[in-house]
Amino acid sequence: MQGHVARDISYATSARTRRGRALIRVLENATGRIGLIRRARGYEREVEQGRDFWDVMVDRYGLTLDIAGGSLDHIPASGPLILIANHPYGILDGLMMGHILSHVRGDFRILANSVFRKAEALNKVILPITFEDTRAAQQLNIQTRKAALDYLAQGGAIGVFPGGTVSTSLRPFSCPMDPGWRSFTARMVAKSDATVVPMFFDGHNSRLFQLASHLHETLRLALLINEFRARLDEPVRVVIGQPIDRARLNALGGDTKAMMDFLRNSTYELSPTPLKSFDYGYEFDQRYKA
Repeated sequence: MQGHVARDISYATSARTRRGRALIRVLENATGRIGLIRRARGYEREVEQGRDFWDVMVDRYGLTLDIAGGSLDHIPASGPLILIANHPYGILDGLMMGHILSHVRGDFRILANSVFRKAEALNKVILPITFEDTRAAQQLNIQTRKAALDYLAQGGAIGVFPGGTVSTSLRPFSCPMDPGWRSFTARMVAKSDATVVPMFFDGHNSRLFQLASHLHETLRLALLINEFRARLDEPVRVVIGQPIDRARLNALGGDTKAMMDFLRNSTYELSPTPLKSFDYGYEFDQRYKA
């Protein structure tokens, strides 16, 4: 296996300027990226010897799955599936979603930021999406949507974080939440017969990350590696909900926003600590701001 998954993953390519890319690289290396690379060193040999990639990476980073509610049995072992989740951390949620799907389904795909395709070990699994406002980005997302629908039509399983970005507090000191969920997922649900299962990741990134997010997008991106490093060697608490009634989804098929709000609320309702509100978190993308 070529490449190194920890070395290949960086948010630097998401920056809009050369200076921004350089700043992200410096901050990532200063806040934990080098240590992540060291801990992952040699993972390729374990995978080549037959161990599951996701199990190896979870072990390397000392992570354990703590199912605080529901059960893995709520995720069907066959048939088209869309596993939806909130996105409080970034890398951590994606890694644990892959870990869960690898145990329940084996073969699966995850809709994720195109930066993760730079890691060859993830290339087969990632269906890339990008949030750039360019014609090329729009074409990539159209191709990904078609690939996702084709995969579901073949009975495949897809994991997705419909918020499209890591949860951020609306104000610097309020509760971090996903923004409004993107219509991309609603179209997948409406155009397939997939079973939809909600999953809730408990917790959120640090207050430093929330404050940095409100200061500058580049600073926010630069701290995502550090947020992952801060959660190594700890359990990851999740709640896995029951499959959502298909008749209810079909009834919402003509109203994309209503469907996404329903799916988002259904996910946040799984929180082991009841939330005071399901208000949207901070929205970074001007295209989605009200």
